[in-house]
Order: sequence, then C-alpha cells, then structure tokens
Amino acid sequence: MMNKKQKNRKIVQQNKRNRMVNRRYSSTIKSLTKLCQGKIKNLTTLIKQDLKLSEASILDANKIRNTLTSFIDKAVKKQVIQKNTAARKKSKISKIFQKIKI
Repeated sequence: MMNKKQKNRKIVQQNKRNRMVNRRYSSTIKSLTKLCQGKIKNLTTLIKQDLKLSEASILDANKIRNTLTSFIDKAVKKQVIQKNTAARKKSKISKIFQKIKI
C-alpha cells in the first residue's frame, strides 16, 4: 500500500495527464470549428457572387464537418464536454450547412 506522499504524487500526475488530454480535445474542437466556419464563409461568398462551386471545395468542407462531429463525439465519450453541449455544437454546424445546401 502506498503512503500518503506517494499517493498524492500519483494523483497530481494523473490530474496533469488528464488536463493535457482534455485541453487537446477542447482546443482541437475550437480550431476545427473555426476552420469549418471559414470554409462555410468562403462557400457563401462564392454563392453570393454567382460563381460555380468546385467539387473539391465542397468535399473539403464536408470532410472538415465530418472530422469535427467525430471529434465532438469522442470528446463526449471521454467526458471532456457534456452531451448537450456537443449536441448544440453539432446542430449549429448542421444548420449552417443546410442553409447553403451542401
């Protein structure tokens, strides 16, 4: 059995490790959300200017959206973010994509 000092050190190490993992998930979700919003903004400006959308840009936007939703689901599974927060974030992105009909 560990003594108090060793147990406290172990707890501190676990907390540090878990904080780094949680921060990685949170920051990745934030950066992917910003990237997705930027792609959507580019697509909407192309639509407003009546320019033809390239297949590559649409596929790229969909790929980023799929990556974002899967990362959000993984964060919920690891209990980094709550279920309702994840649902709200995914719903917001989906609504934006439905507006521009991709």
